[in-house]
Amino acid sequence: MILIGKRRRILPVIASLSLLVMVALAADVPPAAGASGTAAPLLLQAQQTRHHTADLQQVLSVIEQRTGEGKVREKMEEKLSLLGDRELHLAASLCERIAQDDHSAGASIAFSLVTAMIVLS
Repeated sequence: MILIGKRRRILPVIASLSLLVMVALAADVPPAAGASGTAAPLLLQAQQTRHHTADLQQVLSVIEQRTGEGKVREKMEEKLSLLGDRELHLAASLCERIAQDDHSAGASIAFSLVTAMIVLS
């Protein structure tokens, strides 16, 4: 009876996270409108690079914390370089969830989703 109660609490979390992943991957977000001129594209590119680096560090820190192996981190770095900005940002968002409460069922599910995204890229 206790097991059934836990499943009822975990299933909505799984469904919500799966829906979030599908919506984020399917969303067609138009590029942001920036200021005109030649400096605007350079500023936008620098900002995107900064966000990309921050997202990459967020994902790698959670992977290293969860696995504790340097070899896994190296392999994940290779795979993460193949991800686009949207996918990497989605993985970083899930890793943020993991970092908030590492011992919850939601964190375990989020880590599974991140791992699947990276491995299947």
